Amino acid sequence: MIGRGVGLRSLGLGLLLIAAVETAAWACSCIAPGTPEDSRIFAREAVRNAVAIVEVEALTEYSPGGDGELVQVDRVLWGEAPRQLRLARSGFASSASCDLLLARGQRKVLILSPAGNGRFAMQSLCADFLVGDRGFLDVTLEEARRRDGPSSPAGERG
Repeated sequence: MIGRGVGLRSLGLGLLLIAAVETAAWACSCIAPGTPEDSRIFAREAVRNAVAIVEVEALTEYSPGGDGELVQVDRVLWGEAPRQLRLARSGFASSASCDLLLARGQRKVLILSPAGNGRFAMQSLCADFLVGDRGFLDVTLEEARRRDGPSSPAGERG
């Protein structure tokens, strides 16, 4: 009987280890490029559908099943945005699924895209490096401005 108890305990520990490894595999995993210039293609993609890049303060924080965070726009770096706006959220946002979560009072630069019903989507945790450092932010702003730049001569595309 002692051998059987040890075997069951080992089996239980093994299953627990497998579950822990599998859960870790579901966590958000991001790799940012080395330099701001290396990020240009990521920045271009991040601003493709964006309407603004703003500096905000979170007035509320996310609560599962509730509304997304209400933020106050302190400064518009590019584009247009209302003075206050609500972020769009799914039923359960989490950093494990690469959602960027804001705490009440937190100040943050956000890339905003329309999400319907007067709400806005923001960048994911994996794209947050694009606005987190001055060098990366400069490249992201350049790409946003380039997207809306002067029209090219007829027949050419920028």
